[in-house]
Amino acid sequence: MDHIQNSVAPSKISILIVDDSLVFRRFLRDIFEDCPDVLIVGEAQNGIEALDMILKTNPSVILLDLEMPIMDGMTALQHLMIHRPTPTIMFSSLTEEGTARSFDTMKNGAVDFICKNFIFQKDNMPAQKKVLINKVRKAAGFYVKAREPFFTVSPLLADLDEEVRRVVFCEDCGHREVISYKKTQPFGSVVCSQCGDSIEIGITDISRFRRNTFISVIGGGEGSFFNLLEIIPRLNPEMVGALIAVIHQETEQLNSFTEYLDAISAMKVVRAREGINIEGGNCYIASGHDYMHLKHSSAQLTLQRLQKASLNCGPLDILLASVSTLYKKRACGIILSGDENDGDKGMSILVKNGGIPIILDGDECYCKKMGNNILSKTAIVNTYQTEEILEKIKTLHSETKEGTVSE
Repeated sequence: MDHIQNSVAPSKISILIVDDSLVFRRFLRDIFEDCPDVLIVGEAQNGIEALDMILKTNPSVILLDLEMPIMDGMTALQHLMIHRPTPTIMFSSLTEEGTARSFDTMKNGAVDFICKNFIFQKDNMPAQKKVLINKVRKAAGFYVKAREPFFTVSPLLADLDEEVRRVVFCEDCGHREVISYKKTQPFGSVVCSQCGDSIEIGITDISRFRRNTFISVIGGGEGSFFNLLEIIPRLNPEMVGALIAVIHQETEQLNSFTEYLDAISAMKVVRAREGINIEGGNCYIASGHDYMHLKHSSAQLTLQRLQKASLNCGPLDILLASVSTLYKKRACGIILSGDENDGDKGMSILVKNGGIPIILDGDECYCKKMGNNILSKTAIVNTYQTEEILEKIKTLHSETKEGTVSE
């Protein structure tokens, strides 16, 4: 049976510090020394010591350095998530936030990643200490499940790279041709070996069902990278419709995350910008700094930016309202981790238009404010775990192939 960390934080949050630097371990001790709800239960200077200490101390949260001798933080994290999943915040002095390496730690189960340089900013150290303390408190209420180590190539990507054989016939002479191609490589035409005429192949298997008959809008902020890494790489690009995510994160990190998510996902993940056409089978990542709405333009679905000054709602509200107005029952709103007051107006409009509201269970949200705010201001009462959301997306998007969408 998978071990699952209890989501209810005890009266004191117990912390295990793992870092090969004695100076940094003492620095972290000083930060939490005056926190009445935090107790440091142990220290370790490498991954092997850490795994032994975890069994002895059973910490609520682990602060784990990425670069260490004997066993580094990534290896320790992978072992930890198999045998004793625990909310873990990764640190590094060599790796910046928003890089592929930092996202790798989240894909392997870390709830957050912090560059050590961030903590040592002398001009605003008290504020940085406050941020770190808040991150630990959020992590203590996070629900962590056992998982296998992350491998770069997903099963879906491997399947899409398989060779496909297909039979086509020449319209002029009727000759039969057998062609081979990979699903990820579009195949336009082939020359008939009998008469030399060009045989147009048409659409390939990879794009056959990419119709925009269903749109899912995803909203989130801090912590939503972790949630998206759990969902998007496990979706098939042949599913009907598209996903559009509005994420409240810094633009540079959002750009890097989009590239990373695209690299590990079977479906195409695209950074959403004004004027972009929304195509079925793709996932689009929009910034919370942009106020985008979906509209029909020359038989295409495009994203257009609105002026923030003229609006009295958030970017997620705007997108949810525009999508649900166009798609009615064929629209879904999905709320992940986040601390922003955004989405309650949009989700209310979505429900009024017959769309499907989905809110991630608070135990699986690093930041619970966005979801809780929507639950308190709307008639929505149900929440879903990550696995349930994944299956819900697959079901809703696949049902439109048959022309039905269930509530």
